Amino acid sequence: MNSRAITSAIVLALLSGACDSKPDGTADPSATTASQRENRLAQVSFTDTDLDKLERGLRKEIEAVKAAQVKASSATTPEARGEAIQAQWDTATIPQGAEASGLSLDRYREIREAVDGVFTTLDFQGKIDGPLSIDLERADAATKARVSGDAFAPLPAGSASALRTRMDRLVPIWSEYKNLVAVGG
Repeated sequence: MNSRAITSAIVLALLSGACDSKPDGTADPSATTASQRENRLAQVSFTDTDLDKLERGLRKEIEAVKAAQVKASSATTPEARGEAIQAQWDTATIPQGAEASGLSLDRYREIREAVDGVFTTLDFQGKIDGPLSIDLERADAATKARVSGDAFAPLPAGSASALRTRMDRLVPIWSEYKNLVAVGG
């Protein structure tokens, strides 16, 4: 199985709600449904300035992932390798990105998630040159609907407009980050 197929399987599992259950297999009432996600994104308002800050933050996250990958490849103990691998996770890189962006952690995460959602959908649709793909034959109805719709629709009009004007700068950075973390570098 190639890395693109593995990425597709992981993303499909996440999008279809495979992570919406507790360890005992029962539904997690706090899990986010597709409609809850879209409602949350509809509340995310951001400007060109916010997206410039996100760009700085994503660049910092890329630096952090690359540094952690170098550490992981040269680690001499399983513990050191494990720490370096964990340093690549977004739980470790998002705070660094937020700090570099000058946004609060919550605000940075909110904008980052909104942009990621739009770009993921556009990538699945083949409208941007990104590293992700999806097997729609295995996707649930909500995922199929999301991928067949307007990727910008969940955003407020002003945020969608701002994002469209910054795509030429943000898509390559987003793709580089996704290649590093989802596809493995």
